[in-house]
Amino acid sequence: MKVISYLNFDGNCCPAMEFYQSVLGGELIVVPYGDTPMAGDMPDMADKMAHACLVGDGWNIMASDCPPGNFEAMKGMNISIHAPTAAKAREYFDGLAVGGTVIMPFEETFWSKGFGLVNDKFGTPWMINTDMGPA
Repeated sequence: MKVISYLNFDGNCCPAMEFYQSVLGGELIVVPYGDTPMAGDMPDMADKMAHACLVGDGWNIMASDCPPGNFEAMKGMNISIHAPTAAKAREYFDGLAVGGTVIMPFEETFWSKGFGLVNDKFGTPWMINTDMGPA
């Protein structure tokens, strides 16, 4: 089994996924509605994303733009990143925090060498964690 995060956006999927790529790395694959068989039925969505996938080494995040009137803001969840070191976790946290809102500052906790919560500038909530081990 494989569990994959799938994010929905209100017309800003492509810039969001490009931002995540700039912070997390990986290869970004995008398919605008205009390049799908639905293009004729959704002319106002031609440049919006029918599907986007950011693929990293052993991970991926998928996303799309919702049709008008169907978007609901993300809540009650977090995308969780477990970094191998506190330094790498801090790098992810700081990158995702640009233009966003820090919910819990990145710091050492009793369970982690580095942990923090941030809602990025696109409204996606992130939980950045470091496995207990070397800093």
